[in-house]
Amino acid sequence: MDVCPSRTLALNEEGFPEEVSEDKCILCGQCVAVCASHALTHSGLPEGDFLPMPKELPTPAMMDGFLMSRRSVRTFKDRPIARETLEALLDVARRAPTASNSQKLHWIVVGDAAKIHALSEESVNWIRSSGNGAAMLETWESGYDFVLRGAPTVVVACAPAEYGWGKQDCSIALTFLELAAEARGLGVCWAGYLTRIAAVHAPLRQALSVPEGYVVCGGLMLGERKYSYRRIPPRKPLSVQWN
Repeated sequence: MDVCPSRTLALNEEGFPEEVSEDKCILCGQCVAVCASHALTHSGLPEGDFLPMPKELPTPAMMDGFLMSRRSVRTFKDRPIARETLEALLDVARRAPTASNSQKLHWIVVGDAAKIHALSEESVNWIRSSGNGAAMLETWESGYDFVLRGAPTVVVACAPAEYGWGKQDCSIALTFLELAAEARGLGVCWAGYLTRIAAVHAPLRQALSVPEGYVVCGGLMLGERKYSYRRIPPRKPLSVQWN
């Protein structure tokens, strides 16, 4: 009962957990997951869909090193990512926390080189029409794709346009996916140009086949790293306020 975020459970007269209101439950599964004796089931969450907790987790030193050694990779090998790997990454990402366990995200995966180049080209079309970005256009004309960097795969996270927590949910889920990809030795970089331009350029959303009523909230470029990194660069000093 303590872990139920919606306070759906209460003790009955016999001292056992009892559902107070069916309408309150957000189907998070916390009650079943925490039950030490496996005595609880949930009619809305099939027992077979629950996964066992791992017996071992990374030590703090291992986790810190993994997180700090993460790099934004912009140079990739010309080799596709296996469908099975992408499915495994999305399975991790879909378990990321969402507001009130809403799970409203929609994913778009592009793995065709010609389609990825077309997305970059449509992004550049908007930059050209805006009358700005002369230096970026010069870079594009030189043959370098600064939008999607020639990545073999692009993953885009969308959310319903009217949903108030879309950007936050997508950012968290994409971060889950990014770290899961890093753990598999893949290179990842956030697709900032694609994300920003998709918000204002309908032809780019059409090229992505974004569903009606959805907006693009973020994207990642993925691929095998062309180079390995050997040191962790410094960062600005910590800015923190202790209250």
